[in-house]
Amino acid sequence: SMVPAKEVGGDLYGYILRGDELYFCVGDVSGKGVPASLFMAQGARLFRTFASEGMAPADIAVRMNDELSEGNDNIMFVTMFIGLIHLDTGRLDYCNCGHNAPVMDGQFLRMAHINQPIGIIGDVSFHGESIPDIRGHQLLIYTDGLTEAENQQKELLGDDRLIELMADAASLSSREVIDMLTKTVEQHRSGAEASDDLTLMCITLAM
Repeated sequence: SMVPAKEVGGDLYGYILRGDELYFCVGDVSGKGVPASLFMAQGARLFRTFASEGMAPADIAVRMNDELSEGNDNIMFVTMFIGLIHLDTGRLDYCNCGHNAPVMDGQFLRMAHINQPIGIIGDVSFHGESIPDIRGHQLLIYTDGLTEAENQQKELLGDDRLIELMADAASLSSREVIDMLTKTVEQHRSGAEASDDLTLMCITLAM
């Protein structure tokens, strides 16, 4: 699910299925309006291109960073979580590029490497990580339009509330999780205007 705050948004998501390999990403571009939207579109295109070539998530991040940092006079960037699920074994390879920590089974995913956002400066290394088997687990990737949703008193939904919600969501399907979170954000805002784009991706791989 992706809901832009304005007429044009700066969030992105994508996925590509290559045989038994499922590539996916969720990203959030700095800034607002048309420049962010154009940067987002370029990032989404590059993800699809490099994922189609079968690269590891960290290598995709390196290639995207080199492309997006070239001639980037406005110093725009995109935080992004890039994942690759091997559907035959359940292994998840991923690279987190300055993005919000995903939630797995009601807890924030603990990562050894956060890496820098993509596009700031070229010719840098990105470190990938792996989880041996995520079959039977629930994985939520999102942008900060979720936790930073504000009500009319400028109160944020917040990380603690997200964990409370996801701790009670183990029995829900991926679609039900998305619907529940979308409804919760709307209820929290209680008529306040959306201050940021909201993108949600939930993946549950059967045993």
